[in-house]
Parts: sequence; structure tokens; C-alpha cells
Amino acid sequence: MPGGRRGDPGPCRKRRRRGMRLILRPSLLLMLAEKENHGYELYDQLSAFGFEPQQLDSSIVYRDLREMEELGLIESYWDDDSKGPKRRMYRILDAGQTRLKEWIESLKSIKNRINQLIKRYKSN
Repeated sequence: MPGGRRGDPGPCRKRRRRGMRLILRPSLLLMLAEKENHGYELYDQLSAFGFEPQQLDSSIVYRDLREMEELGLIESYWDDDSKGPKRRMYRILDAGQTRLKEWIESLKSIKNRINQLIKRYKSN
């Protein structure tokens, strides 16, 4: 049975989460390249990239936003114009635009390798 042997978890849930993390930051950067936004709205819009709330805790999104800010890819500010409580807004910086482009090129390369793997698998 695939994934049934000890040491070989197969396509387990933990690995799926790691795979989702592979596209989390590029997804956040892309959304910020399209529009400045606050963390909750970014989290909510991740479903468009295949993320489901039960697969991704919002604390991971906020941690990644904080780390990308520390890396100089994005910046945040408090929105004083919002109705209700102030919201921390995020915007992408030039370094973030550059990093997003690099990520997309890397993901294209990974996609091509995956497609080759699947094609070879189907030919057997």
C-alpha cells in the first residue's frame, strides 16, 4: 500500500501543507501587486489560489507577511480611513515585485518538471 511503510508517509496531510506553503508567499505578493490590502482580506482571498481555511491557519499568513516585511519585500501602515478599528494595510515594494517575478519563473520550472513526471508516468 503506497505510503504505508514506516518512514514513507506518502501524500500525507503534512506534505500537502508544505506544498501549499510553496505558493503562499508568491500568492500574497501577487495580490499585493494587484492592490494594497489588509491581512484578513488577503487571507480570505487565498481561496482563489486553492487554499482552504481548514488547510491554512491565519497565523501563518500574518507570520509570512511580517517576515516579508522584515525582508523588505512589502511594507505596512495603519489605515486611519477605515470604518471601525484601524487596520494594518500592506503594499508591495520594488524588491517584492522583483522577488515575485523570480518566484513565478521558479514555479514555471517546477511545473514543467511535474508535467514531465506525469507524462512519463502515464506512458507506463
